[in-house]
Amino acid sequence: MGMLFNTAGSPLISGSGMRILTSMLPAGTAAPSGLFTGPFPSDISGLSGWWDAGLISGLLDINGAQLASSNSIVGSVEDKSGQGKALFPYHITADTTPVSTMAAPRVNGYLGAVGAPSATIVHYGPSLDPDWGLLHPGLEFGSAEAWTRYLVWTRPNWRQGTYYVNAQPIPLIHTTSGAGATILQADSSEGSNLVLFPGTASQTVLTSTLARRHSHAVIIRNTPGTGVDVWLDGVQVASAVGNPLPASANAEVLLLHDGTLQGSAQCWFHEAASWERALSSSDIAQLIAAQARWVLGARRGVNLLVMGQSNAAWFINAGAPLALAQGVAWYTGAAAYGFTAAISGSFVSPNRYSVISGHPISNSSPPLFPPGTGNGTFLTNPGDGSDPSGWSGGPDFTALTDYLTGSSSIVSTIDEEDIAFLVWPWSEQDSTMPYSSKQLYKGTVLRLLGLTRGLLNRTAAQLPLLAWNAIPYETNDGVQMVRESIADLMADSSNNIAMFAAQTADSNPLNSSYDAATGLFSGGDPEHRDEPDLLRYGRVGAHAAGQLAIKSGLSDAIPASALPTTGLPMKGGPQIAHAYRASNTELILTISHDAGNDLIVPLQAANGAGFTVMDGGSVASPGVIITATAATRIDSTHVSITLSQAITNPSSSVLLFYPYGSAQIGRGDAVTDNAASIAPPGNWNIGHDLGSAWAINFPLQATCYPIPLSDVSA
Repeated sequence: MGMLFNTAGSPLISGSGMRILTSMLPAGTAAPSGLFTGPFPSDISGLSGWWDAGLISGLLDINGAQLASSNSIVGSVEDKSGQGKALFPYHITADTTPVSTMAAPRVNGYLGAVGAPSATIVHYGPSLDPDWGLLHPGLEFGSAEAWTRYLVWTRPNWRQGTYYVNAQPIPLIHTTSGAGATILQADSSEGSNLVLFPGTASQTVLTSTLARRHSHAVIIRNTPGTGVDVWLDGVQVASAVGNPLPASANAEVLLLHDGTLQGSAQCWFHEAASWERALSSSDIAQLIAAQARWVLGARRGVNLLVMGQSNAAWFINAGAPLALAQGVAWYTGAAAYGFTAAISGSFVSPNRYSVISGHPISNSSPPLFPPGTGNGTFLTNPGDGSDPSGWSGGPDFTALTDYLTGSSSIVSTIDEEDIAFLVWPWSEQDSTMPYSSKQLYKGTVLRLLGLTRGLLNRTAAQLPLLAWNAIPYETNDGVQMVRESIADLMADSSNNIAMFAAQTADSNPLNSSYDAATGLFSGGDPEHRDEPDLLRYGRVGAHAAGQLAIKSGLSDAIPASALPTTGLPMKGGPQIAHAYRASNTELILTISHDAGNDLIVPLQAANGAGFTVMDGGSVASPGVIITATAATRIDSTHVSITLSQAITNPSSSVLLFYPYGSAQIGRGDAVTDNAASIAPPGNWNIGHDLGSAWAINFPLQATCYPIPLSDVSA
């Protein structure tokens, strides 16, 4: 079985050594307007240029027409001062096709930006082209001329993906006058300085606390005979610095590039303005007030630590953790997103990984691929009947420890600090345990969870676990045991466990043949879920994870107070609330909605796919299993289920499952809501911001515990 490997904090790697996006960039629709009402730079007299990428109204397409939507190609940034000096995309590499300049939404709060997101991801998304900037046809930076310059930008990460300049400082403003000179630059890899006139006798460190990810606004004012004053985020950080440039230095100016090979700052451009005079103190105060539309200062990155066995590896391969992290970043307004995971074999001597095929949480259920003579997996059951709370980590936990900590660790401390969630797309071997092992299994989950949080020096409140509803896998009672166990653990809020994929049976076997017109599949590898389904789980899961993140204090450019109380998915899909026995062959299900307000019964769902009753008995001692032959929408909250044979036991002894055990419903064959067609709250349209694949009808959640039938309608 071929796998694609990942390094720390890295999304999917291709054979060329580059990481790839999980989908095409979205087409987009109208961008949100935001809430800021002024002042704006245009309110200050003498404006000689103003360029605003926060809203698409300031952006032009390649034909010079106003841009119609975000997530579209930008031909230029319009000069809103009326001076007609637009900013144009700049690329030094003339013999290759440049990466398109795009209007990106939701980069700084609800406001957008212009940049060149690459089709590859290096260590963190978004990955911006190392050869992109903006060109102004001519600005003055001479020492004998009065001028004021204003720039707002966002840096999602240090430089990444260049041939050899990742560690070099990034240029923010560069004049081509004379031999060329960088006016303003920031340190890159693990540096923290913002520097004015670098490399000259006037070099001045404006701040030494620049964050890895940040949004900032800078005002630079030159007064002839006095020098240069600088304000950073509204605070004056330099006064009367000698201007080292000639008396006149009027030439083309590069923003976010210095004209060298791969000389891009790899930043988003938000806004810039210019005046051919030294602004007064009152003007400066007004310009500082105009910065209030932007969230300024250090910004967050969202990093997920993925653990598990082979389906976790395929989850990574599908790009699902990257999508999940991107969705959490969308909710919180974070500037960057990525994940940390390594598959066994990635790093050896010592072994370092977080994912290993065939290994359960502990050797209480035998690993599919035994780990040599280590006699254990992530946890070692000593076999003495002791409670799992005292068990030691096994060989796999040692590999996880060495991956994250110590002299051989792969993951940097600063990447560890970004880890916002543990993600366990993981249930396979554990679901081969007998139903009677339920308490034992729950104990092993809590023990490994505690050890892992301890490894990262986090409490349960500081590091949630995202688990999925157990996937179809071999045994019925074992799968049901895992489903019930996770539900039990989630019910105790102190465990801080959430379910990111509440229905996983609506999937196909890996690499199976699939007819989207009928919803039927054939062949494939039934032990693993297909990659399109795994990617969808990442997108579906972003809602539960994002809601939890923003409510847990992980907000960045979007505050928790901005999270709508209605209109967004909260639970990951509708749920079966009641099962009425209308007759011995017909059930009426009452469905409670999440983000939708109606029900859809598509493809094989109409033939009853997934609906099952157990006529007598229990999960531990099963009775007669009766499948459904039809499902019909009655109204927006009710579905009628027709059974293949009559029920014989009293209703209290008949259990409804959706699905039962290892049964597979199939991709596109679950009952869903209509969430994709519901207008979202203002400024919260994930389909617009991240692409149409994120506009999802959510599947009916799986029954973690079966639902007893009722003789009373609801």
